[in-house]
Amino acid sequence: MPDDAVTNASISAPRLSAFTPLRHRNFRLLWTGLVISNTGTWMQFVALGYLVDRLTQTPLYLGLLAATQAVPRITFALVGGAAADRIDRRRLLFMTNVVLMVTALILGFLTLTGRIQIWQVLLIAAINSLVQSFDMPARHSMVPSLVEEREVLSAVSLNSVAFNGAGIFGPSIGGLVIASIGEAGCFFVNAATYLSTFTALLMMELPRTEVVGRVRLSEDLKEGINLLRQHRRLQLFLATVAALSFFGRPYIRMMPAFAREVLHVDARGLGLLQSAPGLGTICSALLVGWLSGGRGKGALLGGAMLTFGFIVAFFGLARSFALAIPLLVLMGLTQSLAMASANTLVQLTTPPHARGRVMGLYSMVAFGGFALGSLPVGAVADVIGVGPALSLGGVVVVLIALFVLPRLRGID
Repeated sequence: MPDDAVTNASISAPRLSAFTPLRHRNFRLLWTGLVISNTGTWMQFVALGYLVDRLTQTPLYLGLLAATQAVPRITFALVGGAAADRIDRRRLLFMTNVVLMVTALILGFLTLTGRIQIWQVLLIAAINSLVQSFDMPARHSMVPSLVEEREVLSAVSLNSVAFNGAGIFGPSIGGLVIASIGEAGCFFVNAATYLSTFTALLMMELPRTEVVGRVRLSEDLKEGINLLRQHRRLQLFLATVAALSFFGRPYIRMMPAFAREVLHVDARGLGLLQSAPGLGTICSALLVGWLSGGRGKGALLGGAMLTFGFIVAFFGLARSFALAIPLLVLMGLTQSLAMASANTLVQLTTPPHARGRVMGLYSMVAFGGFALGSLPVGAVADVIGVGPALSLGGVVVVLIALFVLPRLRGID
């Protein structure tokens, strides 16, 4: 566990390996369970996008799917964060994963029997997003208590690998499953993978110091808002993540339409396209592990965001599968560097007792921004095409990065 001695020693400590946090048993259990369950999550992500595109044949509905997921995430972000500070986080994660498993089974049965309709997809997506409003703050805010303070950036990056790195295997497997037996197979496999998370949570040995419920929920929410108001750096970090997510990351949700309209590839090709950013995430984890012992996390955030924007703008102009894949790898690498840096800066700036609430806000701007941004991108794509719409978003990211970079420099 982190303490003052560790904090002071971290200044002169040698650079860490990317995998140093895995020496802690609790973190290792959590991370391993997430890798397995997130592989299924990515399979479902690809299958949902493919299903919506097949049912509607328009990128506008892909944007609507993302917006439907954004509303619950934004609405319940602070409540989910407060719950992570008030309820035992392991118990909370157990409950959220049970619900996510059940909704995956429902999707599978509806699709398998041919009864699936677009409104059902949107409704279940909204329910899942509501549940994840509680799941993500609990999972993120648990990390600093599982590793030493100087290992937090590496641990956050490894958590990113657990989600985005699983994106190497999940989408590829998902594409093969869709091509072989249909989208329902992805939903059923996703439901089964939650068993790994349950196993990891049951095996973890955590102290009983994480429950905070001495004041009313309204007071907890008020404290979280006041904390944000009082810390301008927190505002800067969250605003940067919001801008990157809203204007740059909608390429993820637009991928089925981009694959069909621009690159003219099938479900297998879509799976490979969705997998490529995950490979970049793996590379970013290795790079972050080398950087985590040093300073300059603010400059890393700004520089990664700037580079990401340029690459997104170029990706929108790509017209060949061979060019799209390496660009997506680079997008995954720079996006993960930016998000891991921002996540770490937010966590280290926040008092431990309030991390759940602040990570609820982080979850809101990271996922909510991406999901909300997908709707206008989908609408613009209906008018000017998917590629130009993505390029326009990349240009906006570049302009915002140029504005915030001078303010991020010098922040450790």
